[in-house]
Amino acid sequence: MAANRPAEAILGAHLADAAALGLHWLYDPERITALKGPIAFRPPDPADYEGARGVFVHHGRRAGQGSHYGEQMRVMTRAILAAGEYRTEIYASAFLASFGPGGSWVGYADRATRGSVEGIAHGRHPSGAEDDQMPAVVKLPPLIARLRGQAWEAVVAEAVAVTSNHPVALAWAPAAAAALHAAMAGAGLHAALQAGVRAVPGRVGQPLHVAMEHARDDPVAFAGRVGRACAVTEALPVAFQILARAGSFREAVLDNIRAGGDSCGRGIFIGAMAAMEWGVTSAPLDWLLKLEDGAAIWAEAQALAALGG
Repeated sequence: MAANRPAEAILGAHLADAAALGLHWLYDPERITALKGPIAFRPPDPADYEGARGVFVHHGRRAGQGSHYGEQMRVMTRAILAAGEYRTEIYASAFLASFGPGGSWVGYADRATRGSVEGIAHGRHPSGAEDDQMPAVVKLPPLIARLRGQAWEAVVAEAVAVTSNHPVALAWAPAAAAALHAAMAGAGLHAALQAGVRAVPGRVGQPLHVAMEHARDDPVAFAGRVGRACAVTEALPVAFQILARAGSFREAVLDNIRAGGDSCGRGIFIGAMAAMEWGVTSAPLDWLLKLEDGAAIWAEAQALAALGG
């Protein structure tokens, strides 16, 4: 198990996001299986997508870099470090500085990101796009790291609404938040996942119950039934199922890539949870060495963890 769970969760999330970038939004598991060479930290190449189901958007990105999801998580980390705590106005300002006009981010921005930039720029409160996709939860590992040991529900809802002001996103985000919170408190992986299931009772939580019940299924087949897309209603059940099945950090990350679709969006949660269970140092050494800006990400993660809960 991880020695410094909050810090390792953040680094593990970045690692899994970057590992999936090369085949992100390739919705064709048969093509992924047929590709020669490694699937983790694969250089983004439009040729891998030719004639297959998927969309290639990561032009100009390199193996080892993260997606816009990873950047959104890092924006949260830095916003918390700037204030010593989570403050919505600082997070929104940092988000705009990264993804807005003339911002530091160079790469693809999805609908939720663009809509959130517009909302922040126009002073809308909440500023989030009416969107139910994974930007709702990718900010959570550093946020929960700061809130560990505290009541998190109201702060999570406020932070989610900065980028995803949609009732489905707001209803599902507590599943990821509760699982992360339980793991950071020392719970084992399966107990933490069950805490996430309990956080969203009724019809919302039913797909997560199903995911846990089908932990022995192949993730490719399970994702084919549930869906591989970006909506939290598809991505979180697949992420829970992959984690419930996995026996190592490496296995969880590779199963996530094999499942296809929004592997980067799922990877943030999967990487964070897997790192807390098995330790990020259990990841292949070449993965750790390939993560671009990994030393700085680790330093930021340790600084945030040192703030305490």
